[in-house]
Amino acid sequence: MRTDRRTMFLTSFVVAGTLALACKGSSNTVTGPMPAVTSVAGTWTGTYQSNEMSCASAPVTLTLQQSGADVTGTISTSSCGPNGSFRGRVQGNQLMGSVDMLGCTGGGVNGQISASGMSLAVAELYRPLVTGNQVVAAGGAATLRR
Repeated sequence: MRTDRRTMFLTSFVVAGTLALACKGSSNTVTGPMPAVTSVAGTWTGTYQSNEMSCASAPVTLTLQQSGADVTGTISTSSCGPNGSFRGRVQGNQLMGSVDMLGCTGGGVNGQISASGMSLAVAELYRPLVTGNQVVAAGGAATLRR
């Protein structure tokens, strides 16, 4: 009986040691070259088409600063579109982030960057009220060029 216990203990010890060595490497290690971060810094201009049917397309300006993959800046449109600060991140040929307007929530942004420009989908910005959400700026789509 004593031999079985020693054998089990020794086997458990060897298995635990093997697992510890196998798991010693970091799962945060990246192998191979890192993809280049697309540069979106600068001033982009174009057209914003609101999802609000009563709004015509409007000029839009997006001014961006970039540090690595992190992007900040401002977006401005006339009338029916968003006006505020922008913060986001570039991943490959995508720009994801949000527009911040004082007192509003929402404003998620998802965009595609190409050699000819950038297209953005912007979610509506609204002010949360006790009686429900009041839309401040309707969502829409922007087509931009540098």
